Amino acid sequence: MEIDDETFVVNSVQSIPEFGKWVRAKFEEFKYLTFTYRVGEDRSLSQNSIFHVWLTLYAAHLAKIDRKQVTSEMVEFIKTLCKKQYYTETGAPFMITRMVNPAKPKRKGKIYYRSSADYKHGEMFQFLTWLQMKAAQDGLVLESTGQYAKLQRQHLGG
Repeated sequence: MEIDDETFVVNSVQSIPEFGKWVRAKFEEFKYLTFTYRVGEDRSLSQNSIFHVWLTLYAAHLAKIDRKQVTSEMVEFIKTLCKKQYYTETGAPFMITRMVNPAKPKRKGKIYYRSSADYKHGEMFQFLTWLQMKAAQDGLVLESTGQYAKLQRQHLGG
C-alpha cells in the first residue's frame, strides 16, 4: 500500500506484486533508487500516518473513486471537515488553537484547528476511534494498523 511518494507498506502476499510495480515506476522516473526497510508491526504506521491514509480512503469512498484519484485538496477538505465534526460533537479542547499576532499579543486571534501532528498519543487515539466509527456509519471500514492498532489492543485489554 503506497503511503506517500517515498513510503510503501508490504503487509500481505497481495501487496508484494504492487510493491514491484511501485519500484518499477519509481525507477523509470528517477533511474536510481536506494531502499531501507523496517520490520514489524510495532514500527509500522504512526497514528498520524494512519490518519492520512484513512483520510484518503474516506475521501475516495465518499467521492466513489479509486484512492489513487484522490487529490491533496480532497484530503485537506476531508481532514478539516472531520476536525470540525469531531470538535462540534465532543468540544475537545485539544482540537483548536488560537493564533497570536506578535505585534498585538493581547488581542485575541482567530481560532484554528490544530495540526494532527501535534496531538498527543491519547488525543489522536480518541480522534482516530471517532473517525473509524464515523466512516463505518458511512459504510466504510477503516482497518486498524500500526501504532493505533497497538494502542487499541492495549485499551481493549487484548
